[in-house]
Amino acid sequence: MLSFNDNNAQYLIVNSELTGSDTLKKNESGAIVLPFEGPVIYEVIRFINGKGLFLEDHFRRLENSFQIEGIENPVDLAAFKEYASVLLSVNEERDCNVKIMSTGKDFVVYLSKKFYPGPAYYEKGIRTACIQIERPSPNAKIRRSDYIERIETFKQANEIFEALLMNAEGYLTEGSKSNLFFVRRGEPDAVYTAPREMVLEGIMRQYVLDLCGQENISVKFEPIRYSALGDVEALFITGTSINVLPIAKVDEIQYNSPENSTVLRIMHAFQNYIDTITKG
Repeated sequence: MLSFNDNNAQYLIVNSELTGSDTLKKNESGAIVLPFEGPVIYEVIRFINGKGLFLEDHFRRLENSFQIEGIENPVDLAAFKEYASVLLSVNEERDCNVKIMSTGKDFVVYLSKKFYPGPAYYEKGIRTACIQIERPSPNAKIRRSDYIERIETFKQANEIFEALLMNAEGYLTEGSKSNLFFVRRGEPDAVYTAPREMVLEGIMRQYVLDLCGQENISVKFEPIRYSALGDVEALFITGTSINVLPIAKVDEIQYNSPENSTVLRIMHAFQNYIDTITKG
């Protein structure tokens, strides 16, 4: 059985059928319950002004996740675009996140709960903390309830915006829902990030890497050890709903990331790019 509590609209699409959320079975906590069996592969696409942001890139990653798991994707790109268009129309939304979850046999497409950080988050930075955990099959987006529950419990207990994942060797690889970048002291024209085989390679991450090239900022695909955080001058994360978001604190270590010149260059370049492709 698949249960989820992040639906954010009246109507969903379940196995090609437009369905009212009030007609679906709920558990005691109010989460929707669907009779899906097997591993659940998912993807989330942000829509701005009714346009899917990097939609084709997200769909390629979805296809890749299915291939890694050896499962056939029941929804092609044209069908997904149609489902998304219908959901935005009937739910009267234009700025939202559209999520697909599928076992291969069954699928659901819906508008998921979202949080788009306001200006203060970018001006002040966010609080994070490190947790020793590794994402199984990091290159595939597979829904894992035990991972989700552990991360959410950790975030609530530490009152943080994001959890940073640390592997058994003490390297910080990525955020629980984001990709992670570092600026080391004395290297203002370079950023560090874990190599792709160690992380779930985010769509925003790839565009940030491209923009770094345009800004003459070199990228070093090397993870940073937790023990080397004292050599770090600034950090930021990237993600579907957050774009480029500076980190002000990792555990008890404070950083002035929101005012770091390298971080600001990347933030502004990325936001300008997003504004250009979504206007109109």
